[in-house]
Amino acid sequence: MNPDQQLIQSAYEDAIKRLYATLFDAYTAAGGVQQQEQQAERNFTTGVALARRSRDRAIALLAQTQTAQT
Repeated sequence: MNPDQQLIQSAYEDAIKRLYATLFDAYTAAGGVQQQEQQAERNFTTGVALARRSRDRAIALLAQTQTAQT
């Protein structure tokens, strides 16, 4: 993995950490209310999917840029 890819992976990991913290906070705020917890779970899974897609796309764009430069 080149340095740019490592930075993207690190940013992805940071995003996952933030999403987890948000999920934890939402669970705490929900106070056991199932509907609120389910919404928090939907937000978390959507966020993870978007973070993953963004990471993968950014790495693909880097590869395109590197190919174009050679």
